[in-house]
Amino acid sequence: MNSKAVAQSWPKHVVILGAGPAGLAVAHELTSEGIGVTVLERNDYVGGLCRTVSGQGYKFDLGGHRWFTKNEDLNHWFRNLMEGELVFVNRISRVYHDGTFFLYPITLGDIFQKLNPLAIIQIGASFLFQAMRQAVHPKPIISMKDAYTSQFGAKLYEMFFRRYTEKVWGRPCEELSADWVSQRSNGLSIISVIADVLFKPKEKAESLIETFMYPREGYMRIPQRMADDIVSRGGIVKLNAPVTRIVYREPNKFTVWFGEGENSSSVLADRVVSTIPLGIFARILEPACDTHVKDAAKALEFRDLITVNLRLARKQVTQDTWLYVQDPDIIFGRIHEPKNWSTAMVPDDEHTSLVLECFCSRDDAIWRLEDAEIAERCIDDLVDKLKFFDREDVEGWTAVRTVQAYPVYDFAYKSKIVTIMDFLTRFQGAHVVGRGGTFRYNNADHSIEMGLMLARRLLGADINPLDVNTEAEYQEIKQYAVPRRDHYQLSGSKIGQA
Repeated sequence: MNSKAVAQSWPKHVVILGAGPAGLAVAHELTSEGIGVTVLERNDYVGGLCRTVSGQGYKFDLGGHRWFTKNEDLNHWFRNLMEGELVFVNRISRVYHDGTFFLYPITLGDIFQKLNPLAIIQIGASFLFQAMRQAVHPKPIISMKDAYTSQFGAKLYEMFFRRYTEKVWGRPCEELSADWVSQRSNGLSIISVIADVLFKPKEKAESLIETFMYPREGYMRIPQRMADDIVSRGGIVKLNAPVTRIVYREPNKFTVWFGEGENSSSVLADRVVSTIPLGIFARILEPACDTHVKDAAKALEFRDLITVNLRLARKQVTQDTWLYVQDPDIIFGRIHEPKNWSTAMVPDDEHTSLVLECFCSRDDAIWRLEDAEIAERCIDDLVDKLKFFDREDVEGWTAVRTVQAYPVYDFAYKSKIVTIMDFLTRFQGAHVVGRGGTFRYNNADHSIEMGLMLARRLLGADINPLDVNTEAEYQEIKQYAVPRRDHYQLSGSKIGQA
């Protein structure tokens, strides 16, 4: 098919719901080909969860976001986008368990050094018992507990996974799907840890990542750079523009309403891309869904987040990039120190800050606390329990509340998604992408890759953006021998109507 015929099948104007990494990636790729786009964002900033908060000379992300992908074509795209702004960060992650700090991912040397012989014997025995039981009487891997115990045995599951996981999700591991574990740690087990010791990776082999790329001024620079490019190419990025209705008139013809009251406006589109929560998207489409679909949409659950940044009169508290805190009596579940990622995140070398992630759900006990109460709890835990610094070192704090941060994989989530996606097939020209849009626990690089792939699909490439983040291997392993995947060119792709 010649280029003229291809161009005739391309959309003329695409409306994108949400200016997070996925939505902006769609717009960034489309505008590079001259396609008109309008991005509608409910917040007064771009980036979604990839937000960097600034104040009093400090910057902090809503959680420690790092850039790492096994797709070298995506890495090439990323380096071009962020040219001149990247730093390389050494990865040091630890788990705090019963007063002791362990390296994560776990290593045999660290475990042997820090645990008593009885505990080491228990770890080995529990893993061998689990392995033999699975060999003789295989049990379906259904829950998070099943998945973790299958990979590590009951002892390590209790030590390193159960309490932190339940803190994140707010419910027992027995009530959560094993799918989350397969996405985050498939391929990591006692066997892989032993193999890493016995067979050190050589050139072109695989190993756990030790460094990653990070924008010097904070992770939000990635969506900001995309937004700048989009606008410079003639695209539109509207902030404070919550989408309220999407009216489907005929195939590839929509009216999208946004804003509220007197500020309500509409825009026409021949394609609509949604990155907003999947359940919300289904409920604002017209013709409206039936009760069955609406019930499924309402039943998709998200976990929320309160992020506290403590400003400290200290040069450094830890050397960690992440620190996972399992103790259920400590209010936060994860810590990172922004200065360890980039010195541009603090006003000077005599100061640092700590970012504490408090996992919660709206209207639960943590969410109902005032910001000052949460900050005081964080300070108390850091001073009295972790002994990280003195109380007088604290010079101030900032708290940020984020809703719908983490999709909850309960046992019914897949059937709910199937019900909703089946409803969406009635709307030719409507697409979903991103963490919230697909209800998939993506990292930012996954969401950006999804967005770029969807854009190429809209331009006729025969690819499926929903294939992203489905690989059956541990995400923290880098694989040098993987085939190159160039998702961002039309050459060699089948062209068709998007």
